[in-house]
Amino acid sequence: MIHVNSVTSALFTLMSSGFTVEEGEAFNRDINHTPWVGLYYGEMTIDPQTLGGDRPWQAHLDLFLYVQAGSHLSGQEVTRALARSQTRVLDVVNADKTLGGAVQMLDSITVAPFRRDIHENTWLFTNEIVLKVSLRG
Repeated sequence: MIHVNSVTSALFTLMSSGFTVEEGEAFNRDINHTPWVGLYYGEMTIDPQTLGGDRPWQAHLDLFLYVQAGSHLSGQEVTRALARSQTRVLDVVNADKTLGGAVQMLDSITVAPFRRDIHENTWLFTNEIVLKVSLRG
């Protein structure tokens, strides 16, 4: 059986150095709670083929990492802080592309701006990182 929780737990363990990391919790809206990484899983597609048994051979899973940084100084400062945090997250993922042995392979990484919340002297920016991984049942 393919257990998504084992994948998200492995990624949580890898990410939990230097960040506030929350798995499956409500989206962070507190600038004082940054740098922050939210970890969520998305769609899982299971290939129905088997190799001499009754378990699926392979699955593809989307993992979503929301990386946040905040600043009370300027948009430029929060943009730089977000870039630093994002780089650290990607360094962790690239250092172990099997996510601690929880997946077979990291298929792709997509990074995109997600939210830019700007209020009086407060900037809270979020980027979305999507990891597409392959795993075996």
